[in-house]
Amino acid sequence: MAGTATAEERRVVTVVFCDLVGSTALSGRLDPETLRTVTLRYFALMRARIEEHGGTVEKFIGDAVMAVFGVPVRHEDDAHRALAAARGMITGLDGLNAELEREHGVRLAVRIGVNTGEVVVSVDPAARQALVSGEVVNIGARLEQHAGPGEILIGPATLRAAGPSAVTESAGALSLKGVDAPVPALRLVGLHEDDPERVRRFDTPFIGREQELAELRLLLRKLTADPRSHLVTVYGEAGLGKTRLLREWLRDCPAYGEGRCRPYGETGTLSPLAEAVRQVLAAVGEDAGLAGLPVHERIEAEQALRLLRSGLLADGTPSPSADDTLMALACLLDALSRERPVVLVLDDCHWASAPLLDMAERLLDELDRSAVAVVCAARPELLEAHPGWGSGRMRSASLMLTPLTREEAALLAGELIEVAAHRQGVLEGALDRAEGNPLYLEHLTAVAAQCDDLPLTVHALLGARIDALPPEERTLLQLAAVLGREFRPADLTELADAEHSCPGGSAAGLRGLVRRRLVEPGGRTLAMSSVLRFGSALVQETAYRGMAKKVRARRHEHAARVLVRHEAGDAAVGTHLARAHRLLAELGMRDEDTDVLRTRAAGLLIRAGAAALARSDLPWADDLLTQGLDLAAPGEPAATEAARRLGETKVARGEPVRGRELLAGALDTADRAGDRLGAAHARLALTALDPRHGAATEVAEAALALFTVAGDDQGIARACVRIAQDRQRQGRHAEAESLLRQALDHAGRADAEPERALALGAVGISLWRGPTPVGRAVARCEELLTAHGSGRPTVRATLACPLAVLLALQGRHDEARERLAEAARLAGGLGYAESALFVPLFAAEVEALTGTPDRRLALLDEAARAGRELGATGALPGIARERARILLERGDPAPALALPDPQEAGLPPAESADAEGLRARALALSGQPDAARAGAGRATAAAAETDSPVVRGTAALDRAHTLRTLARHDEAERAARTAQQHFAAKGHRLGADRAAAFADDSAAAARSTGRRSGPEGRTP
Repeated sequence: MAGTATAEERRVVTVVFCDLVGSTALSGRLDPETLRTVTLRYFALMRARIEEHGGTVEKFIGDAVMAVFGVPVRHEDDAHRALAAARGMITGLDGLNAELEREHGVRLAVRIGVNTGEVVVSVDPAARQALVSGEVVNIGARLEQHAGPGEILIGPATLRAAGPSAVTESAGALSLKGVDAPVPALRLVGLHEDDPERVRRFDTPFIGREQELAELRLLLRKLTADPRSHLVTVYGEAGLGKTRLLREWLRDCPAYGEGRCRPYGETGTLSPLAEAVRQVLAAVGEDAGLAGLPVHERIEAEQALRLLRSGLLADGTPSPSADDTLMALACLLDALSRERPVVLVLDDCHWASAPLLDMAERLLDELDRSAVAVVCAARPELLEAHPGWGSGRMRSASLMLTPLTREEAALLAGELIEVAAHRQGVLEGALDRAEGNPLYLEHLTAVAAQCDDLPLTVHALLGARIDALPPEERTLLQLAAVLGREFRPADLTELADAEHSCPGGSAAGLRGLVRRRLVEPGGRTLAMSSVLRFGSALVQETAYRGMAKKVRARRHEHAARVLVRHEAGDAAVGTHLARAHRLLAELGMRDEDTDVLRTRAAGLLIRAGAAALARSDLPWADDLLTQGLDLAAPGEPAATEAARRLGETKVARGEPVRGRELLAGALDTADRAGDRLGAAHARLALTALDPRHGAATEVAEAALALFTVAGDDQGIARACVRIAQDRQRQGRHAEAESLLRQALDHAGRADAEPERALALGAVGISLWRGPTPVGRAVARCEELLTAHGSGRPTVRATLACPLAVLLALQGRHDEARERLAEAARLAGGLGYAESALFVPLFAAEVEALTGTPDRRLALLDEAARAGRELGATGALPGIARERARILLERGDPAPALALPDPQEAGLPPAESADAEGLRARALALSGQPDAARAGAGRATAAAAETDSPVVRGTAALDRAHTLRTLARHDEAERAARTAQQHFAAKGHRLGADRAAAFADDSAAAARSTGRRSGPEGRTP
C-alpha cells in the first residue's frame, strides 16, 4: 500500500547483549519481592543507558537485555554509540550498586557482547520496537556468554565500524555454538570521543580541481592545434569527483559523448562506447557534422554510420565484427573531428570489459592523426585488473584526484545548502567527517538538511538519506534500484503501477528524486530524458540491499514482465529472472513456482547466449551461457544445450580443457536421456578435440544420416563440412567441394554463420589444393567473398587465408600478406583463439613461396605452440613435417628421419604422399638408397590417388630430389618434368619454375656423368 514503510528490511545494525552474572545466587539471598524491585531498577538503568545513546531495547529475556542500534533510525555512528552505551551500562551500575549495597547488601555484575552486521529488520516506528534476526544476533549473544564479569567483548566488524575511537585487546578466537568458523573476539578497554572517518561522497557543484581542469583544457587546445589522438585516464577513489571534473571540462568541448561501464552485462560488450558515440552524433548533428566533407569522404562516413547503426549503435555489440566496427568508428570519428575536436568519455572504467578497453586503444591507434580523445574515469582498481592500461602509448596521460582542501569543501557545502547560524555546528561536523571527499560532503549536507542525525559510514550515511525520503519517493528509489544503475522512466512507472506504489503517478516522485540529486536525467531536463541514472552507484546499491530478499525477488519478476512488454531482449529479461531465482534460493525456497522461474531464466539466458555466439560476441556469449548453465538443472535439455554451446564457446576462446569437459558432459547427458540429436552434435564437436570419441569421418557420416532424417540444417552443414575435411586430407578436393556446396546451402537455411564461414573457408582450401587452376581459384574466392563476405567477418577471416596463398602463388606477395593481416585482425577481434594457429600456418605457406625459410620456421613454431595450448594436436604432425622439410632443404635429414614411419602411421593419401616423399629424400641423404627409392615410389603412388596437382607435383619433385641424390640423374629429370607438368596445370608458377630448373640441372648432370638409369626408375 502506498505511503507505508516496508514491512521487512535488510540493514547493518549493531546489537548489544547484556546479562547479569550470578543471578541464581542472588535469587537465593533476596526475597522474591525484593529481587523483583532490584531487577526492575537494573532494567530501568540499562534501558536508560541504551536509549540515551540512541539505541532501542528489543527485549528483556530473564536477566538479559538485548538492544539494537540502527533500528528504527540509522545513525552515522551506531557502532560507536553501542560501545558508549555498553560502557555506560557498566559504569552506571557502579552508582546502582552503591544504593543496592546500602539498602540490601548486594552488588550486581554484568557481562556484555556487541556485534555488527547485516540483519533482517521488522520495524514499527510508532511503537519504537525492533524485531531483528540473523547470524549477527546469534554471535552477539555468544560473545556475551564468553565475556567475564564487567567485561565487554566485541566482534571484528564492530571494531571496523567504530574505527580508531575504540581501544581493544585480543580475547582470542572463540569457537561459538552455532557458528562454523572461530570468531575473533576483542575486549573493549577504552573508548575515545568519535573521530571523523573517511566516508564516500559524490560532488555535484564544481569547486576546486583547478589544476586538473587546466590540464584537461590544455589537452583540448592540443587537439585543436595539432590533431592527434590522446588517451587520458582520471583516477580517484569513489566519490572524489572524477565525473564532476569531466563534466565541468566538457562544457568547453564542442563535440563529446559519455558512456558508463556497468558491473554486469545486460547489454553488449561495447555499450559504453556506443552510448558515447550516440551522444556525439546528437551533439553535432549527423548532417551538420558531415556536411563540410568532400563528397567521397562524406559517402564513406555515411556508409560507416550505416554499419554502426546496424550493430554497435543498435545494441552495443561489435557487429558485424570488432574489426569492422573499429574501422567504421575510425572513419566516422575522423570525419566528425575535421571541424572540431571529438571527446569520448568512458566512466566507471574499473568495470570495463577487456574487449572495450582493447577497442578504445585500437581506436586511438587508427585515429593517430585525428583530433579525438578518449577520456576514462576509473577507480584505482582498473590498474589492478589491467596493469598495462595506457602504458607504452604516446600521448597518454593520467590524473590522480586527491581530496578537496578545507576551504574548497566549505565553499562546496555553502553551495549545497543554506546554513543557518544554529546549524553551523552541523556543517562543521560534516566538513570534519567528509575530509575533502565531495561525495561524502554532498550526502552529509543533504541528510543534515532533512534530519538531525548524520551517518558515519557510507552504508549508514546513504541509508539514513534514503530513510529520510517521503515514502513514495523511497519506494520509487527502491524500484529503480531493481531496474539498475540506469533505467527508463516508462519502465519505472509501469513497475510502480504493478505494485500500486504511486496512486497519483510516479512523475511527482521522480521529480523529487531528481531534485534531491539521487537520480539524474539523461537529457537536459527530466521531461526530455528517455533514460535516468542514479547519481551514485552507492545510492543504488544501498537502496537495493535495503530491501528484503523476498521483496527484491518479487520486484525482479515484475521488472521482467515490464521488460517483456517493452521488448527489452532475452538478456535483460533473463537477468532479472535469474536474480529473482537466486534471491529465493538464498532464502531456501524450492517450490514449484521457484523452479518455473529458474527454468524460464535459464532458457532466456541460454537463448541470448546463443544469439551472442552467432553474432561473434564471444565474451558476452560466455557470460550469458555460463549463467544459463548454472541455472539449468542437470539432465534438462536446456542444460545439455547450454553445456554444448558453452563448450564450443570455450574452445573458440582458447580454453580447450574446459570446453572438452563441457562437451563430454553434454554428450553423456544426451546419451542417457536418449537425445540422439544432442548427442550427435556433442560427439561431432568432440571428435575434433579428442579421438577417443570415435573416428571423425565415421562419426560425421552417422550424424549426417541422423540430421538428414531430423531436418536439422545446422547439423547437416556441420557434418558435411567434417566429411569434406576428411576428403581434403585424402586429396579428393572435387568430392570435398561438392560436400561443401551442400554444407553452404544448409548453413544458409539455418542462418548458421559459423557453419557458413567454416564451409566457405574449406572451399577456399580446396580451391588452393585442388585441381582448379590458380587464376580461376582466385576469381572464385573473390566471388565467394562478394556473395557471402559482406557483414560476415568470420567468412572474410576464413576465406582470406587460402586466398592469401593463392595470391602468393601468382607472385602477389604483398596482397597475400595484407589478406593474412586482415584475417588475423578479424579473427582476433572476434575472440577466436584458433586464429593463433591457423593464421601462422597459412603465413608459413606464403613465406614458402618467397624464399624466407627462417621466417617460415618461426611461423611454424608459433603455430605449434598455439596448437599445443589449444589442444589442437591434430595439426602438430603436419607442422612437424613442414619444419623437417625446411631443415632437409638445408641438408639436415635428422628431423625428417625422426618422424614416425609413414607406413605405420596409417595416413590418408595426401598426407602419406607428403610424409613418404619427405622421408625418401632423407633416407637418400643418409645413404639408404633402396629404402629411399621405395619410399619415393610410395609417395607418387599415394599422390596419384588424389586430384591435387600440388600434392602430385610435390611428390614428383620429392622423387626427383631422391633420385638426384642417388645419382640417377636421367630419372630425376623425368620426375622433375612430371612435377613441372602438375604445377603448370595448377598455375603454380613458382613450383613449375623450380621443377623446370631442377630438371635442367639433372639433365646437365646426366650428360656430364654419362650415367643412365634403368626403366624401373621412370616417373609414373
